[in-house]
Amino acid sequence: MPDPFISEVKYLGGANEDFIEVAVDAGFDVTGLQVTVYQSNGNPRSISDLSDLTPTTVNGKDVYVLENGDATNFNGVAFHQGVSLTQDGTTYSFVSFDDTSSTITAQSGPAAGDTSVDVGQAPRGSSLETTDGGQTYFTQDTPDAGNVTCLVKGTWIRSVDGPVKVEDLKIGTHVLTFDGEAKPLRQVFTQSFDAETLASEPKMSPIRITAGALGAGLPSEDLLVSRQHRMVVSSQISGRMMAQEDVLVPALRLTALPGIFADETLSTVTYYHLLFDAHEVIFANDAPTESFFLGAEALSALPPDALTELREIFPDLTLPMQIKDSKLPIPDARVQTALVNRHAKSRKGLLSKQAL
Repeated sequence: MPDPFISEVKYLGGANEDFIEVAVDAGFDVTGLQVTVYQSNGNPRSISDLSDLTPTTVNGKDVYVLENGDATNFNGVAFHQGVSLTQDGTTYSFVSFDDTSSTITAQSGPAAGDTSVDVGQAPRGSSLETTDGGQTYFTQDTPDAGNVTCLVKGTWIRSVDGPVKVEDLKIGTHVLTFDGEAKPLRQVFTQSFDAETLASEPKMSPIRITAGALGAGLPSEDLLVSRQHRMVVSSQISGRMMAQEDVLVPALRLTALPGIFADETLSTVTYYHLLFDAHEVIFANDAPTESFFLGAEALSALPPDALTELREIFPDLTLPMQIKDSKLPIPDARVQTALVNRHAKSRKGLLSKQAL
């Protein structure tokens, strides 16, 4: 059985934005499993018991997320600090960041006597994440603990043969894209959550974008997507802010706007991930949105057999994808928030022109 590991750490942007994500095999007994945030002098800032949290189970892994204000003692983590994961005298992981002047040797607390491993650094608005069980870490430009990008069952997708429900799409179907081309669908992955899971883990509930909420009459009917699924913002406001009218923003960021909200009323939900040869912008209920982006969050949510299949289908593809591989620019978190707020203040639609 693989050891528990620290799967993601976000440590810049204020304690209310910090989080630590830990992954263990589903059913693993977390009694005594503790996350300690260490100060640079080697003494604990906080010690948190994972047994105080309820995990989200995703493809064989129980995922625990420590956030400010949760049931644990977690109160943030800073760039000059480190994080350990221990259980009954065993240190599974002890990491610190490039921002720290040197590694940290724990003087007290659960990891006393151990020295941290430097795993890199993440700029403000980003996180450090691993997809190989904690062996290596890389910068995740759009951090969000425990979420992946996907569309919900019942969504209409534009194809060369007309609109097709996402659950009825076949491998090889040519799907119409934002740049006016038709691209063959290479693979579809699905993931379902029942009422019990949705009740205990509301983050798994989708974002509802009501008809017309994006502007230009789009979407043509209510659209349900996962919280980190990115929608196209195509407006003069984005053009002025970034010299690029067309950008991608996660649905969760859009909930500051009227008609867009987290819908926690569903008893079940099935998500669909649509994969092409490259990242694409397609049409869901006529609104432009992204295809499956194989970033770190997405890869961590896929079971091992799906990852093996991906590498067989795309032998030359470097995984995980980075932001530079995105079909359209993805602003950092601060710019996303400012962009949405500007639209809200001016009461302008996110789609100021009809996307064809």
